[in-house]
Amino acid sequence: MRGGGEKPAYKLGILGASNIAVPAMLEPARAVEQIRIAAIANRTRDKAVKLAEDYQIPYVAGSLEELLQMQELDGVYIGLSNELHAEWAAAALAAGKHVLVEKPLCLNLDEMQRLKAARAQAAGPKLAEGLMIAFHPWQQALKDIAGSGQFGPLLRISTRITVPAKDRHAGNYRSVKAKGGGAFADLGCYWLQFVQTLIGLQPEEITAQSAFDGPDSCDWTFQAALKFKNGVEAECLTSFELPFRASHTLYFEETVLTVPDFFRPVKGFYKVKLRHDLPDNRSTLCEFEPMNYYVCQLEAFAEIMGGQRPENLEASWERVQLQARIMEAAQRRGVYS
Repeated sequence: MRGGGEKPAYKLGILGASNIAVPAMLEPARAVEQIRIAAIANRTRDKAVKLAEDYQIPYVAGSLEELLQMQELDGVYIGLSNELHAEWAAAALAAGKHVLVEKPLCLNLDEMQRLKAARAQAAGPKLAEGLMIAFHPWQQALKDIAGSGQFGPLLRISTRITVPAKDRHAGNYRSVKAKGGGAFADLGCYWLQFVQTLIGLQPEEITAQSAFDGPDSCDWTFQAALKFKNGVEAECLTSFELPFRASHTLYFEETVLTVPDFFRPVKGFYKVKLRHDLPDNRSTLCEFEPMNYYVCQLEAFAEIMGGQRPENLEASWERVQLQARIMEAAQRRGVYS
């Protein structure tokens, strides 16, 4: 119900019975009172039927188009293949539905312009990108720490996101360039979103490199660095061939802080810790109660639909544009500013 001062309950449909739909939507929906999964559609109907049975979804639509025309739905989650995100997000907005799109929101600048136009034409529906780490409070805590000056100025940010590929991602979008394949397209967004939150995304200089020696000439290991006007540098290593690691290291004048294994809350309700990492001080600065990134994201999406939280689309557009510039720098094998 949508009255009486209670938080409204939103009925959502799922476009795409992909593997990500389970951890990103079906499991967290059980923990978010404002969300009800009311329908699902997939181009291969059997997969949608299986998920509907496993998660008690009331209705399996005969097509993606049919689901978008369901008047009882408030919004949709799009978990389709990457190259379909922008197309179906635009269609969902045109159908009057709020939209949560699994990252990436779109693959390139042309898709971005199309999606921006679709959002501008949709007066009521809201659009959000499912970049799950953005909805956890540890990033704001680090921003507050950096802004306070308690450890002196921030000098450098070093990020490593390396997730070894099983079978070189055979049959997976990550090994197909036209579908947003490659390590940087898949993992670099987490780095950019973090840097954006902490210091913004207006670098004076961009450096990037990759051998582009993965399947379909995708980048299998990718290095990038940003240099800002105030002297701060942010560097990142993403890879599908190096051992697993997901960490941020922040170098301040008076200490070094790390966020070790920041992907862990993807798997369930886990703590995130901010730690000192100096030879004489390896201690926890602060830690957060166990949270699940996708539960945080779904709660945030409910607030976006209800108007209690902004869409923050400008941040998404900014990331899309900078990611394109970084990839261009690597393809030129040099510095692009």
